[in-house]
Amino acid sequence: MTSGIGKSIRISLGDKILAQFPEELAEIAVTIEKSRYILGLEKDFDGMKSEPPSPETWQKTVRFVADYANWLFDLFGKKMAVPKIYHGPAGSMDVYWENERFNLLINIPPGEEPATFYGDNYQGQVTEGRFDPENFQQALLPDLSLIS
Repeated sequence: MTSGIGKSIRISLGDKILAQFPEELAEIAVTIEKSRYILGLEKDFDGMKSEPPSPETWQKTVRFVADYANWLFDLFGKKMAVPKIYHGPAGSMDVYWENERFNLLINIPPGEEPATFYGDNYQGQVTEGRFDPENFQQALLPDLSLIS
């Protein structure tokens, strides 16, 4: 549930606050809320015996998106481009940014495996790698404010 608290927006699951944003990042909070559909997916939701992401994987994804968006805003005063957040393969989640100049896909797997990313600037420059979405150095990832 999203609620406005003064000049901030909170994302919670039950009594647990997962993320908090300044009002300026409300679009990120809306995108996270749209991804909440994932919590209602059941096994074989796609007719291909797929495993849906667990609530823990969804929460890990929410915390990653919130931490990165808040870091960019707090440190540089920049708004992160708004991603799309989807269920991914094998119980994972995908966070995806795309525009005419660049795309970036981050896949957050269940459990303790590292997240992976793949980005392409459509001009021959590709970046990919792995990172811990719960303990990462933001500076190692592309500046997501640039693709907005």
